[in-house]
Amino acid sequence: MSNQDNANSARQPELVIYPDEYELIGSKNSYFSAKVRACLQYKRLPYVEVTANIESIMRAKQLTGAHIYPVVMCPDGSVLRDGCDIVEALEKRHPVRPVIPADPLLHLVALITEMVADCFILEGAMTTRWCHDRNAEWAKQLFSQVASERVKDAELRQRGIDNGARIGASIRKRFAALAGTDYDPQWHVSATRDILFRLDTHLTTTPFLLGDRPSLADLGLLNAMYGHLYRDPGELSDYMHWECISLSLWTEHLLAAAGESDRGALYLTPTMEHVLAGFGEWYGERALNLVQQADLSLRDRHDGEIIGIGSAVPEYSAWRCQRLRDFYLQLDKQYLSEAERLLELSGLLEVCHFKASWRAEKQGQELVIVKGG
Repeated sequence: MSNQDNANSARQPELVIYPDEYELIGSKNSYFSAKVRACLQYKRLPYVEVTANIESIMRAKQLTGAHIYPVVMCPDGSVLRDGCDIVEALEKRHPVRPVIPADPLLHLVALITEMVADCFILEGAMTTRWCHDRNAEWAKQLFSQVASERVKDAELRQRGIDNGARIGASIRKRFAALAGTDYDPQWHVSATRDILFRLDTHLTTTPFLLGDRPSLADLGLLNAMYGHLYRDPGELSDYMHWECISLSLWTEHLLAAAGESDRGALYLTPTMEHVLAGFGEWYGERALNLVQQADLSLRDRHDGEIIGIGSAVPEYSAWRCQRLRDFYLQLDKQYLSEAERLLELSGLLEVCHFKASWRAEKQGQELVIVKGG
């Protein structure tokens, strides 16, 4: 080897091989995959993403008992399911570049944002995808494409195409059945549009929702902003791209969150409080109705009975409200007054004061009723 070769070799960075990667089963069009992907990115964890086609969904069923994603396989062989649990687990495993605010009140705001995005902004995103014929036809084709993407076996690939079309048709039928009921698609569009406006206004003042660096609030909200609203063609996507430039840039920054700095402070601004007020105006009453209806549905369930996990299960959303209430109830007294102000602003104080006759807890891969809890 010549001296020049030696010099070139010396300048070459050492090849780093990661034998222990995380594996994410997810999809770019999935509402709930964005938070997990951004968390892995921001923490700069080595991972591979496996598209949620028919092969990987069958694998997810073997690992978790359900055809639901995102699912994360850890280097130690353990399996994580449900986005909110996945982020908490990754935070415990990798506390460097933290996403959960150390300040209890900022942590509370992050949980409020995450829960509202996953349970209520979701409704507007689903409405725009499935309540209009053109959008619904596009979505059904998307489901078939994703379910068959990268599947080499011809027979299995066709099964993916058929399954995607069947699932899409089933969702479309469910939304079509809402016609003539008190379900108002335009209400959901108006609510979402107002929240988008408030978020865009806020993000002209700070880089991220709670200050200078990403936090759980950003990860939780990205679920709502990317998988449907930013990507899907239609009225709200057009509004985001044309009118909400700061919000669009924020979305794109979080899609490449590994490049974001972890330096800077977390703080609450009046413009973020304006976002919280929008949550309260649009979703506060819906959240209270949700936990009240869940109380009627679950009070007679047996100890150990499984509740489904996912956006189509109202009781799961009620558990997400329970999770917020649990955090509020364990706060030190010094934080209670300000916590109640923030919850009142967000329309969720009554939810956190509601005493349900049931309790649910995660046990392994399942969410189950726990009597006497």
